[in-house]
Amino acid sequence: MAQVLLFPSVLGVRQGVTDLADALAAAGHGVTTLDPYDGETFDDYASGMAATKSVGDEALHAQALAAAQGLAAPFVAVGFSVGGATAQWVAAQCPDTVRGVVMVGGGVPMRFLEATWPPGVPGQVHVTSEDPFHEEDRQFDDEVQDDVEHAGGEFTFVEYQGAGHLFTDPTLRAEYQPEEARIFTRRVLEFVATVG
Repeated sequence: MAQVLLFPSVLGVRQGVTDLADALAAAGHGVTTLDPYDGETFDDYASGMAATKSVGDEALHAQALAAAQGLAAPFVAVGFSVGGATAQWVAAQCPDTVRGVVMVGGGVPMRFLEATWPPGVPGQVHVTSEDPFHEEDRQFDDEVQDDVEHAGGEFTFVEYQGAGHLFTDPTLRAEYQPEEARIFTRRVLEFVATVG
């Protein structure tokens, strides 16, 4: 059994996050879902980004670090969209206890987080091939891979067909891709079981 920290996108803890949490729990893992918005969710990215800015990076990081340090066992960090960057940051702060990082919708180079990838820790990026958000940041894929591999970790880049950014969320009709969501969940369960 592993401990898993889940970090939502700027849209909050929506069904795409809770579905993964349920699947992980059903597989016997301990799951902690961080909710920086105190239960509030958003239907558009502009509103979510505004809420995220009002919370601030310092508070987001403090919450993430407190959660990681409060676990009694090593953990795997999983983040959706902007939550992926938080997952990367908290992993860098906890090199002795983090066992893996999953970034959904793309990762960011560690230089932007003013941190370094934890030694030997594997990382996975899951994106869709035509995600407009990822298209803007595609130039960072190689740099994220370099961050992971230069630290001695195994890097996996998984690209699904389609254009959904939060493609695992059934409540986002324009983005949800049920078959890809099923494959994603299976891959995350396999990853957590292997590294956790």
